[in-house]
Amino acid sequence: MDTLDILKQALGELGLSNNEIQCYLTSYRIGKSSIGEIARQLRMDRSSAYLAFERLKDEGLIEEDVTHSVKKVWAYPPQEIAFRLRSKIRILRKRFDDIESTLPLLLAEYSEYEAKPVLRFFSGKHGLKQITDDVLEHARGEVLLLSNQREERRVFSHLEHRNFIRERMLKNISIRVLVPDTPESHELQKEDVKCFRQTRIIHGQMHPFSSEVYMYGDRVAMVSFKNDIIGFIVHSSDFATTQRWMFEELWNTYV
Repeated sequence: MDTLDILKQALGELGLSNNEIQCYLTSYRIGKSSIGEIARQLRMDRSSAYLAFERLKDEGLIEEDVTHSVKKVWAYPPQEIAFRLRSKIRILRKRFDDIESTLPLLLAEYSEYEAKPVLRFFSGKHGLKQITDDVLEHARGEVLLLSNQREERRVFSHLEHRNFIRERMLKNISIRVLVPDTPESHELQKEDVKCFRQTRIIHGQMHPFSSEVYMYGDRVAMVSFKNDIIGFIVHSSDFATTQRWMFEELWNTYV
């Protein structure tokens, strides 16, 4: 990439207009000159050039010399752009930290006033990853899961399964799981303590369901593995409340 292209992109990140960027780059290239000369080189009308240089002056990116009859201007060196980008990064980082620290409250307020449920469909392994990422991002301390371990293990690799557990535990998200009565389910239950998980087995039922249902925050995700991998996420506090109630009724049945 050309060095001027790098400067052009950096100036764009600072929110400068195309005219302002072109005026800065021309001044950077030719050095101290009048605004009229720069406007002629750019074939830009003088009023637009003067407006551009006023903005550049406000941003602290040009210097001017008014000791002569014709005002001369010149661009500050690229260190000044680097300094402003660094300042912008600090400001954005602070804004990000503020949003992230208040995200549970913001989401709670958002869900209270949501106008209607949002339904999103996914397919394939990439879609499956998007769903599990959504679970980890939007769970509020706990995930409820209906899971058929026999079916799940045909789709999730051992590494993917362990990575999900690791990320969940790093985020301090517990999980309660209801599973059919299969050998795979009993294996899962043996590792509950170290995986920050509670598993209850639906005894005597090997195939009551083959899909998975995740309940987390104000969302419900369902994934089917039967033929192709397909799934959907419903973002609705009413729908999530209903599904949670059904889960709790089943959970309390298999104590």
